[in-house]
Amino acid sequence: MTKSRFMSFDLMVGGAILFAWFCVAIASCTGVEQISGRSNQAVKAEWVSIAAGKSHSLAIGSDGTLWVWGGNGVGQLGDGTTDERHLPVQVGSDHDWRFAAARYAHTLAVKSDGTLWSWGGNGHGQLGDGTTIKRISPVQIGRDKWVSIALGRFFSTGIKSDGTLWAWGGNGSGQLGDGTTTVRHAPVQVGTDKWIAVAAGSLHTIGIKLDGTLWAWGNNESGQLGDGTTVNKYSPTRISGEKWVWVAAGRSHSTAVKADGTLWAWGANEVGQLGDGTTAEEHSPMRVNSGNTWVSISAGYFHTVALKSDGSLWAWGGNEVGQLGDGTVTMRHSPIQVSKEKKWTSAVAGYFHTVALRADGTIWTWGLNEYGQLGDGTTDERHSPVQTGNRL
Repeated sequence: MTKSRFMSFDLMVGGAILFAWFCVAIASCTGVEQISGRSNQAVKAEWVSIAAGKSHSLAIGSDGTLWVWGGNGVGQLGDGTTDERHLPVQVGSDHDWRFAAARYAHTLAVKSDGTLWSWGGNGHGQLGDGTTIKRISPVQIGRDKWVSIALGRFFSTGIKSDGTLWAWGGNGSGQLGDGTTTVRHAPVQVGTDKWIAVAAGSLHTIGIKLDGTLWAWGNNESGQLGDGTTVNKYSPTRISGEKWVWVAAGRSHSTAVKADGTLWAWGANEVGQLGDGTTAEEHSPMRVNSGNTWVSISAGYFHTVALKSDGSLWAWGGNEVGQLGDGTVTMRHSPIQVSKEKKWTSAVAGYFHTVALRADGTIWTWGLNEYGQLGDGTTDERHSPVQTGNRL
């Protein structure tokens, strides 16, 4: 598979959604801060947080350091260069990073003081700094405190510490939810309600309000908004159901977990990314199997990964480059367990790769590795989990 082939795809790898309370509990000088990358050096710390974009990946150590690897054509690694990295390199020397989110070719991260920083591609204002200038090092976005962030293809969203929802960047399908299709180069507020979670797909957004209700807006050509139609929505539209606690959004499909541990999915399903055993498109939430022990989920371009309460990791959907991690390149229409391990603590789906964290603090990756996004020092495609670089 060539780079040019993947460049032609619309991406968004959605998911990686953090509840506001979750971010606060465990997470994870205005202007451009000039930060250079360093090669990985052994320090006494474990990995505690991960993120995955189109061709790059990130991780934060228990010591608060931020590390990046993979594609870097527009500075999405934030190490002050545009050099591709096949092993983790540190972003500067700060020890106060809390959590990060990575999508198509831009990255956002929040520090322990709640401040928001962004870098990478910015052609649509997705960095939120009021410009369309790409940044190869982190730049601070205002002085507000943020507790959750989610990135779409060319847009970004986030929740502030007061529970308000904000969005910026491309808006051609109404994915910002401000009732317009106007591109925004700086954060604009979405309504006045309080939110606890948000997820960004390629051209759509879904979120959970404080009362546990689920809402969606933006592109809806495959029913990814879950309101029973295929009509785009420019403002948040209610999706049926109550007590939602976790959301994730892929290119054109959406998934969510309820408080009772049941898993639901809707939208595009051409390769089984909904996990309902079919390839039929769904315009309303459909339950995925009969299990009720799901705790988190992440959606990629054509694949989905999720964790159960027993620590087991499951995946389904597209698998042409091994992104499901089951040792094959066979697409799966229903969840299949990734290895026999039951020690996984988080997993995120990138464009065509997956990054996962084990309870021992080690990071494991699989799938496409054309840009070094697996972080194992090679560009070899992997169909089963391999450990990323050296443990911190």
